[in-house]
Amino acid sequence: MAEFCTCGAELPPDARFCHKCAKPQRDEPLLAEAEPPPPPPPAAPLVQPVAGSIDFRNGLAVRVGFMTALLASFFNVLLFIACPLWLGAAGFFCVHVYQRRTGEALTVRDGARLGWITGLFSFVVIVLLFTFIVVGQVQSGEYLKQVKDNSFFHMTPEQVQEIFSNPVYLVTGALIWLAILFVVFTMLPVAGGALGAKMLGKDRSAAIR
Repeated sequence: MAEFCTCGAELPPDARFCHKCAKPQRDEPLLAEAEPPPPPPPAAPLVQPVAGSIDFRNGLAVRVGFMTALLASFFNVLLFIACPLWLGAAGFFCVHVYQRRTGEALTVRDGARLGWITGLFSFVVIVLLFTFIVVGQVQSGEYLKQVKDNSFFHMTPEQVQEIFSNPVYLVTGALIWLAILFVVFTMLPVAGGALGAKMLGKDRSAAIR
């Protein structure tokens, strides 16, 4: 059966528009344009982890330096004559431990700073230990006897007694001795830490490659 448009024109079968007036003959769903998917978010830049600054605000550096200083002090008590060896090794070893904990290769400057922390702790420990020993010997009279019997001083008992009875001599001697200990016990770990950072840093960089 033929179909007719409202304008009276006869329409062919399945006609979508009237060929006379161009009127649509049936409703057709509009094809919604598919929206393009949103672009993926930009990849975050790869940030290499950075180790904290080497100072007393760095808890790990303080802990590693303190434990290494205790270990060096133990060896110093066993064989004090080899203290340069123990102190240099302490600076080297603390860099090794710190790099193992953080996974970061330290610069030579950071290695020296870590060695400084270790050396400062070593100085404090050895001064406290020597003070405890000397005070005990002075109170017992053993220290004065050892000084008098030691031919290194080349002094008479009267001269030794005068030194111990004069506070100025005692304070001056103590300050000089502390200054020498401070230089030795801080500079050697600094050198060991710098050397450790230089050598161990190269090994870690080679391992990463």
